[in-house]
Formats: sequence, structure tokens, C-alpha cells
Amino acid sequence: MPLRSWTIDLGDFQIVVRRHTEHGVLVDFLVALLVWDGEKFVCVTRCDCAHGFPHQDVLGARGGLLYKEGFPGFTYDQAFDYALSDYKKNYEERARFFREH
Repeated sequence: MPLRSWTIDLGDFQIVVRRHTEHGVLVDFLVALLVWDGEKFVCVTRCDCAHGFPHQDVLGARGGLLYKEGFPGFTYDQAFDYALSDYKKNYEERARFFREH
């Protein structure tokens, strides 16, 4: 039951990753995008399977949880790969959305 955790440092941004596999099958994961607010890192958005299905929690600075975005038809692996790639590529845009909401 390997559980791997790591952080990708992007300066004022971090991507926190947790990946748990059993017999080579992904059974649980978390990919969270955080931004430095001057005092601490704050979660901007996160993708996980906490409710038994892959989804993304879209957050706002004033509104907290704005909505959950599901990934119908995605496997855990596909949702994990999508989130990791998206957060690496669009971290500034996602932080801007978070700050505006």
C-alpha cells in the first residue's frame, strides 16, 4: 500500500500531491494548489476522490467552496493526471479566480 506525498515548489505557489496505490491501482489521491498570501499558503483549489468519485473543489477567497466540479467518466488516474497538469500550467489563472471570488 504505497502512499507517496510530495510538494512541487513554484515560488509563491505550491502543488501538494498525495497518491495512494494498492497493488499498482490508484485508490486515493489529492492534488491541491496553494498560493502564498503574505503570511501562509492558502488552498486555491483541490482535486481528490474524498466522496468516492473524482472531483475538484473550486474555492474563492470570500466565498469558500464555490462549487464541486465532477469528472464524469474519468478514472482516478485520469483525474489525477488532469489536475496535476492543469495546476502546473494554469496556477496563476486559478489564483486570480480565487482572489476575485
